[in-house]
Amino acid sequence: MNFDAGAEEVGETSFAVAEDTLGYWKERLASCGVAGLSELELWERSAFASGRLFAGRSRWRSAPRLGSTKVDPDKAITGFHRTSLPLKDPGSTRELISFMGSQEVDRKGDWSRFAIGGGNGADVIALETVPKADLARLGAGSVHHIAFALDDRAAQFEVRKALMDTGYQVTPVIDRDYFWAPYFRTPRGVLFETATYEPGFDRDEDTAHLGGAVKLPTRYEPYRNQISRRLKPIKD
Repeated sequence: MNFDAGAEEVGETSFAVAEDTLGYWKERLASCGVAGLSELELWERSAFASGRLFAGRSRWRSAPRLGSTKVDPDKAITGFHRTSLPLKDPGSTRELISFMGSQEVDRKGDWSRFAIGGGNGADVIALETVPKADLARLGAGSVHHIAFALDDRAAQFEVRKALMDTGYQVTPVIDRDYFWAPYFRTPRGVLFETATYEPGFDRDEDTAHLGGAVKLPTRYEPYRNQISRRLKPIKD
C-alpha cells in the first residue's frame, strides 16, 4: 500500500554523496528495485510518508567515509545534507529558521532553500509550499523531529531563552545521557530539537573503542536483556 506525503511534517531527507558517484547510486538503487532515477537528483519515494534523496555535493569530498561490506568507501554516503518541510503556508516557518540563523540561498517555484553559514554540512532546510495537501499523520516511516546541534549547554541556554522570549513554548532541557535537549514546535507543528554535542558518546566508552559494547541510555537499562537478545552480532 502506498501513502501520499502530507503537509506540516518532515518530507524528504537528503544524504550527501560525491558528485561522481551518482551513476553508481543510480545503478545500485535500481538493482534494489528503485527505478526511474536521474543522475542529477537520485531519489526514492518509500512506501511510507518520507522520501530519501541522494544529492551530489562535491564539498563533501574531504568528509570521512566508513567502510562497508557492500559499498566501496569511496562511494559511500558521507552524511546528511538537507531535509525538506512541505507546508501549507511556510511564511511563519521561514521567519523562525531565519531567526535561528539560516539564510535563504535559493528560491524556485514552490521551493525555497535555507542554509546555516559555517554549518557542519547537514545545514540546509528546504521549504515546499503545498497549500492543497492534506495534513500529515505521524506513523511508520515518518521523521519524528529535526535536531539542531549546539556546542554546549551555555549556547543551548541562550538559544532556549531567545526562543521563549519570542513566544515559543520550549520544553525544559532533558538529559538524554549523551546530549542535552529541549524541544519546541514550529508555528506549523513540526517538532524541532536543539541538542548539545556534550557530553558526547565517549561519556561511557573511550573513543578508540566506540561501538565495542552495547551502551544504553539510562531509561533503557531495565530492558537491556530484551534489547540484547534482538541484536545481531556485527562481523568485522
